[in-house]
Amino acid sequence: MRGWRAAVVALSALSLAACTAPVPGVPDAEVVRPSLTPTADQLPKAGQCTDTGLEVLDCKTEHEAEVTEVGLLEGLGAGYPSDRDLRRAALPPCRAALTAYLGSADHDATRLQAHAFWPSRDGWAKGDRWRVCTVVEMKPDGSRVRRKNSAKDLLKAAGFGTVQLCATASPGQAKDAGITACDQPHKAEAVPGVLTLGNPQDPTPSLDQVNAKAAEHCARAVTNYVGAPRADIFASWRAFGSQAWSEGYTSAICYAEATRPFSGRLWGLGTNPLPN
Repeated sequence: MRGWRAAVVALSALSLAACTAPVPGVPDAEVVRPSLTPTADQLPKAGQCTDTGLEVLDCKTEHEAEVTEVGLLEGLGAGYPSDRDLRRAALPPCRAALTAYLGSADHDATRLQAHAFWPSRDGWAKGDRWRVCTVVEMKPDGSRVRRKNSAKDLLKAAGFGTVQLCATASPGQAKDAGITACDQPHKAEAVPGVLTLGNPQDPTPSLDQVNAKAAEHCARAVTNYVGAPRADIFASWRAFGSQAWSEGYTSAICYAEATRPFSGRLWGLGTNPLPN
C-alpha cells in the first residue's frame, strides 16, 4: 500500500501542539483542585454541564465542560499524593470515560479533551477521594469553546468533522504542527482510526516500535478516509511521550498529509484534484 511515512513525535504538554521529544505533564488534560472541596453529594452528575468549576449549568445555555463520569481515586495512600501520582490515578479512567461518553476512541484526533477534577489537600485530609471527569472542546488557540449542545455520543454520529484536528505544518516532521480550524488553509487532517499502542502499565514503546505498528495502520486509515490511494496524500502520525503514556495517553494519531497546503477537505476526495 502506498502512502507510508515513518514519522512520530511526542505530543506536548497541555496543548494541541507537538514536540520532538517527551515532555513533562499531560498533553490534553487539565486537573483542578477546588479551593472549597464539595462533599460527594454536592458533585455534578454525568451528563450535567459546568464551566471552569463544579457548579452545574443548564446544558442548553453556554457552558465549557460536560461531566462524563464521577468516580473514586484508587490505589493511593493516606497522605496527599503528588500531582504525578494523582494524574496517573485520575486520567486513565477519565480518558476511558471520554471514549464511552463520545462513543469512540477517536477523540485524540479531535479538539475534544478529557479534563479532571479532584479534591484539594484539605478535602483529602477529610477523607475525600472523588474524581470528576469532564469533556471540553478546545479552540485552535487553546481557549475553550462555549458549547450550547451536548457532546454525548458526538463521535458515534457525523460529529467527527466538526471537532477534527487540522494542521498547517507536517504532523510527522514539524515540532509544532500548527493546529488550525479545518475550514482554514492547512496541510494535514487527523483521521478516524486512532491506534491504541498498549496500556499505561506497559513499558513505553520505542520510536521504532511505534512506527512499526503505525505505518500500515495509518496508511489504511488514510486511504479509507480519502477514498483512494494517492501520490500527493500520504500517512503520517504522532504519539505521546513516556510520562503521558503512564497517564493513559497510549495512542498514535494518524494524519492524512498532502504534499502542499490546501483549502477544503480530504475526506472522501477520491481521485479528484487536490483542493487549491
